[in-house]
Amino acid sequence: MTQDPHSLLKQYVEDVRHPEVSGFELLDLLSTRSALVEQEARMSPTERRRLEKADARLLAAASIILARLVEIAPLPELRRQSKVPPSHWWWYLDLLQQTARTLASA
Repeated sequence: MTQDPHSLLKQYVEDVRHPEVSGFELLDLLSTRSALVEQEARMSPTERRRLEKADARLLAAASIILARLVEIAPLPELRRQSKVPPSHWWWYLDLLQQTARTLASA
């Protein structure tokens, strides 16, 4: 995967528009987002806003994304295999949804 922030951002923005793709493609999406973390300092303010909007789209599609990923393996297992840190919140969509449901029912 290229490490050019502009290409990564373009790929991520496009990928989050299609949450109905296969779980394997969504794993690539999560990996692309992780690669973007390392590039955020090189992004312009406009690119950072595009990233924020794409992240919002990712969160809005969390249920669809989780359903596709579970077809491969449970998300905790995928996290463990990929050795992602907790700061990469996009790998923790299951926990974010669980927390949102808990707060909504409180």
